[in-house]
Amino acid sequence: LMQKLLTGEVRLPGFDGEWEEKSISEVSKVMNGGTPSTEITEYWDGEIPWCTPTDITSSGKEINVTTRYITKEALEKSSITLLPTNSILMCSRATIGPRAINKVPMATNQGFKSFICKENLDFEFFYYLIEIYIPTFIRKASGSTFLEISKRDVENTIVYLPPLQEQKAIAQILSTADKEIELLEKELEQLKLQKKGLMQLLLTGIIRVKS
Repeated sequence: LMQKLLTGEVRLPGFDGEWEEKSISEVSKVMNGGTPSTEITEYWDGEIPWCTPTDITSSGKEINVTTRYITKEALEKSSITLLPTNSILMCSRATIGPRAINKVPMATNQGFKSFICKENLDFEFFYYLIEIYIPTFIRKASGSTFLEISKRDVENTIVYLPPLQEQKAIAQILSTADKEIELLEKELEQLKLQKKGLMQLLLTGIIRVKS
């Protein structure tokens, strides 16, 4: 269903406007990341979250804390951009496609292409839409040591978008589904813990089963 919603194969009731073909650069600002000099101690251990791919893979859909932090001086004196809240931080080298939405202003290292969505693009919709285009990004990637997709190739990638209100409606449906899945996963994890405890009691004879 997610694939069909994000490609327009299935339309939501009440929406019938045409989907438009756009390059990513037309609907979002694509940003590179960077790493301040590790030799300058004044650049590190500040208050600004600095995201690495490891932070993304250990987070969920949203991210608001990182392992390392940088200072305002690092931003001012190096080519690093502070991404506004609700940007999409996508890993763009080695493993291409893992991503998260930042819920606080945040910078990233050079292993990212991040998206600051323009007025005609709903950030949450685009978070889901990227899933459809990961194979395209991988095909466009190059590199001898590890694959990496360039900013230009990301910007020139063509995507298909419904009107903004339909984007928001699709994002709400998929977000609700994500929350339900998360609840089910938590319930399953709790059941596994209960089973483990019960096995311990049964297999050590603390609880006996009547014949």
